[in-house]
Amino acid sequence: MARRLAQALMFAVIAALALPLSMASGRAAGTDVEATLPVDGVARSYILHLPPAAAGGNPLPLVVVLHGGGSNADSAIALTGFSAEADTEGFIVAYPNGTGRLKPTAETAGQFSWNAGDCCGAAMRQDADDVGFLRALVSTIEQERAVDRHRVYAAGFSAGGMMAYRLACDASDIFAGIAVVSGAILVPSCTPSRPVSVIHVHGTGDEAVPFKGTPERESYARAKFPPVRDSVAFWAAFDGCRAQPVARATVLGIKVEDYPDCRAGTAVRFDVVEDGYHAWPDGQMTPGFAATPHIWRFFADHPRL
Repeated sequence: MARRLAQALMFAVIAALALPLSMASGRAAGTDVEATLPVDGVARSYILHLPPAAAGGNPLPLVVVLHGGGSNADSAIALTGFSAEADTEGFIVAYPNGTGRLKPTAETAGQFSWNAGDCCGAAMRQDADDVGFLRALVSTIEQERAVDRHRVYAAGFSAGGMMAYRLACDASDIFAGIAVVSGAILVPSCTPSRPVSVIHVHGTGDEAVPFKGTPERESYARAKFPPVRDSVAFWAAFDGCRAQPVARATVLGIKVEDYPDCRAGTAVRFDVVEDGYHAWPDGQMTPGFAATPHIWRFFADHPRL
């Protein structure tokens, strides 16, 4: 299982890095800014994508996109296509880099992860203050750009999805909503200060973050994964939604479960990809279902009230 987990977590990274440059840079309509931010004496890096709409000066939504384990901001750009979506829909995107090894080798340079609680990698071992970094990142962007503070969101894949859950737990005062693809809550004690909208996308055939969880800690991620439904059910309960979701089929192989009547205008949605593996759905392996525009529509419909 540990070997399959390692292979699966790295699959999306390899696939993203293998994309043609034209696809990875298919965001030419906007502007990319590479920057660093000092946090606890460490220079943390990120890429900021500004859509053409940013030139107008009106406050725009902000989406923080969190890469998977063993990956980085550049790979997240290529994997998710959020920059192209931002250019079309008019929102700002930040792609932060997580924490790497203290002494990276040529092979591990540029491979980062997130301290998502009980996961993952060097970030967890070093107890990196990734919540503090991402708080500072949002604050810096808000000071430098016109941001709609009612529309600040986080989206993440794999370890990045687990970090998005941690932000919902520990920084719910900032984030109106989160999107998780192939992740789970691994925060030992999740105590949000306010409701957060949550959309979770997960394949039933995911071997890296198993749909039904794991009975013991996995050696690669050093985590014991709970059943995915437990993470979704936690947020449905905290947000005061109905306990039983309303299920509906959308496109072939996708089942949507919506938890209605959540408080404070929030929503909880669970998209189950039948036989789906550990991947960011791009509309090709899942015809008719691409995660990025689907997530953006959910975010756009659920600002903080």
